[in-house]
Amino acid sequence: MQKRDYSLDLLKTLGCVLMLFAHSHVATDGWITHQLVFLGTFAPVIFFSVSGVTTVLQLRARSAGSLFLFYALFFFLGLSFVGAKGVNFWHEPQCEVPQGIALGVIATTFLVRWLGPEMSGFLFPLPFLLHLMAKKMAIPASIATGFLVPPGLFPLFPWLAFFLWGIFCYSHQRTAVLVTLGAGAAYAVLSLQGLGHCEKWDMNTQYFLVGLVLYGFLAVVRPFIQAVPGWLVYLGRRSLFFFYAHYLLLYLWHRSTLPAVPALVWPLVLAGVVALSLAFERINRLVEPACFLTPSRAATFWVLMLGTVLLSPTLVPAPWLPPLSYVCGFLFALNYRQLSTLVLEVVGGMRGLFRHRAGVGRRVSGPAR
Repeated sequence: MQKRDYSLDLLKTLGCVLMLFAHSHVATDGWITHQLVFLGTFAPVIFFSVSGVTTVLQLRARSAGSLFLFYALFFFLGLSFVGAKGVNFWHEPQCEVPQGIALGVIATTFLVRWLGPEMSGFLFPLPFLLHLMAKKMAIPASIATGFLVPPGLFPLFPWLAFFLWGIFCYSHQRTAVLVTLGAGAAYAVLSLQGLGHCEKWDMNTQYFLVGLVLYGFLAVVRPFIQAVPGWLVYLGRRSLFFFYAHYLLLYLWHRSTLPAVPALVWPLVLAGVVALSLAFERINRLVEPACFLTPSRAATFWVLMLGTVLLSPTLVPAPWLPPLSYVCGFLFALNYRQLSTLVLEVVGGMRGLFRHRAGVGRRVSGPAR
């Protein structure tokens, strides 16, 4: 079994903190607060780059088919976050972070299997360049926009660039340092010319360059991280749960009369996420035997989950959509590793069945003795 790389969990913990900064909608009167919120807009860069690295690591231990199936299910189960925002995704499709990760991992898996991790990493500028071309061509709005190209939240192009950038930094560490320095110099030149504005949603060159610099720097530091205290990687190992929980707590905070002061919001929401995680993990341990004791039970659980997520926007009254979606999201976040195990068993069983049928076919069609 491959040893877990806790430095990647540490980077995801940093991504969680940055995500909280970006989503908190606090007063940004001070220079430091303003800069932290600005840095928060680069949280997806960390998550997507780390996902590129973990895709390479997963492909060493499992088949591409199992990854395709798992992340296809991840895509649809992750729509629970769109429902948690009160959005009917059948009427208003949104490519949120779970969908962006799913599409990015599927595309990255294809490229790594086709070209290998070393060569596929060199393609990191291509998705961003295709994004710029799509902007020039003014592609008309359709279902492709938002999931493949902007306008949208996290479409495959340009965000696939950071999955591949993560792989490039992992496979070509010395060259990545030079590219990081070059990207930093390019952004400095643009800033000196008064062109330093970073646009995230319709990604511009400035945001892309800063994203390269941010993760490039972290990738340089990562190999020197040896012993990582457990409390530092706690959120990173639960980043999907954090994604749902921090959004809920921030929503409740802003619905209340509590002041939106960074010194209050940030530490208290972090503490609240940890408290929620501990509580829900304890409850989930009571649910696990009933839902995951056998593969058939696990399959039934995930079929019901998928049906609930996909049908609730049309069958459930609008006020009930967010709470039901949060429940589904928490169950998904706490148990997606169980889903991964089930997918491995299903794919392994299908392979065994095909091999058996192929063997029987060869025996039947073979020469008579």
